Amino acid sequence: MVYIAGSLFGALLFISTVQYLALWSMLERTRDRSLHDTIDALLPLVSQSLWTFHEDHAINTVNAIYQNPFVSGVQVSDSTGRFSFAVGDFESTSEQVPKFDKKRFSYPKKAYVIEAPLIIESTSNSKRQSNIGSIRVRGDNALIEQQVNELLRITLASVLLAIVSLQILIYFLVKKTIALPLEGFDRLVQHLSTDMRSQPETPEFANRPDEFGRLTQVFSQQRDELIQRDQVLAQQHQHLEQMVEERTNELQQVNESLVESLTQLKQAQQELIQNEKMASLGALVSGIAHEVNTPLGVSITAASHLLEELHQTQKALNNNKLTKSSFETFMEECDETESLLLNNLNRAAQLIKSFKKISVDQTSEEVRFINLKSYLDEIVLSLRPKLKHTKITVHNETPDNISLRLYPGVLAQIMTNLITNSIIHGFRNGKESGDITIDAQPSGSEIILSYYDNGAGMDEQTLRNIYDPFFTTKRSEGGSGLGMNIVYNLVTSKLKGTIESFSSPGNGLKVIMTIKITEEVKQDVLNE
Repeated sequence: MVYIAGSLFGALLFISTVQYLALWSMLERTRDRSLHDTIDALLPLVSQSLWTFHEDHAINTVNAIYQNPFVSGVQVSDSTGRFSFAVGDFESTSEQVPKFDKKRFSYPKKAYVIEAPLIIESTSNSKRQSNIGSIRVRGDNALIEQQVNELLRITLASVLLAIVSLQILIYFLVKKTIALPLEGFDRLVQHLSTDMRSQPETPEFANRPDEFGRLTQVFSQQRDELIQRDQVLAQQHQHLEQMVEERTNELQQVNESLVESLTQLKQAQQELIQNEKMASLGALVSGIAHEVNTPLGVSITAASHLLEELHQTQKALNNNKLTKSSFETFMEECDETESLLLNNLNRAAQLIKSFKKISVDQTSEEVRFINLKSYLDEIVLSLRPKLKHTKITVHNETPDNISLRLYPGVLAQIMTNLITNSIIHGFRNGKESGDITIDAQPSGSEIILSYYDNGAGMDEQTLRNIYDPFFTTKRSEGGSGLGMNIVYNLVTSKLKGTIESFSSPGNGLKVIMTIKITEEVKQDVLNE
């Protein structure tokens, strides 16, 4: 009803606007014609009355012109200035109408004005015309507006009465044919929705020949189908509950089995990681033992040679055959042998010392204060047995003034795994030459530890899985896939830092590790 009323009132407003504009234009044209017709009809009478000096007749004629509903003012003046008469809008004007030669019209503000000369034609044969005065007639637009408003008021009143009558008729018609049946149907639906089992009596709807009757029949059929489906669903629901209970029991058993398997898997993973660390330490022991064996063997040989020379010199001395030249030769041998012994024993002692630090650190969780560059050099020295038979050079570019407190064994394990990984994967088991660079720089409250190699690099898929446990590209060659996983776990958990790797085929590997440092360490770095 609101939409209908709004539409009707909108149409009424539009029609009224169009009608107002049309009536205004039509009445303007009617006014113009009426003024011209009135002047053309009564102008000779005014001229004749003034010519015969019947001024009363002229005034009556002017009043007759003023009676036109479109005329708002009339003014007449003769050419001598002895007669002047005005009514309406010109009544308060003191000016006379100027003399005109021919009729003219104008549109001043909100009005239409016609000005015409008063012409008298002589009755003689010459037909001479004389201009004896002028007349001015004004039609105000307010007269048109008054008539238009009056017509619109009548039209709007009649249309509004028709709309109200139509609205009342539509209201009662809709209420009787739609609203009341719809309310009854709504009550029926609510009753059925609250009690699906009941069978309500609906003769007033079922027997109706209109849409409500058909809708009631369709609704009843759908209701019967829903009842049947509800019964089927209830049976299926009961069966589903039994199945869910059975599956829940099965899932609980499977879950318990999975939990047990996960526990075993974690234990196995820890054992594998520990085995990997022990294997790394075992390889370190084997390499160091082999490396130490060489200087020790040389030292034993040199000591045996020195002992043999000593016995010969002692024998010559006992037999009084020791000469000055042979004794000098013996002393030179002693100096060379002593130098050889000291160099090889110092070399062996340095290797054993480095091995002792690295091996103890890898098997303990002790935190201690270290100089980063020196400790990295010791790690590289402990890996000399793996590097000495390759053409790989390790460059330690770490500044000398960085000292910090951390787990040195963790750092040793990380660098050992990275260098070993580069030898195996980046340089084809040491068959290719290359360079490994280690660098560290302080950055605020962190140490940025960088590791580079210019080896074979890796593709995007391998780089994405590099930290996954048990992922390796050397499975057929005995790779465990735990090396980089151990590195990731040690950096993130033990050193409380972050790690990122960058690589592409042919461009080597770049590993950036961020290690948190304390205020004490930062101050130490700044002081140095």
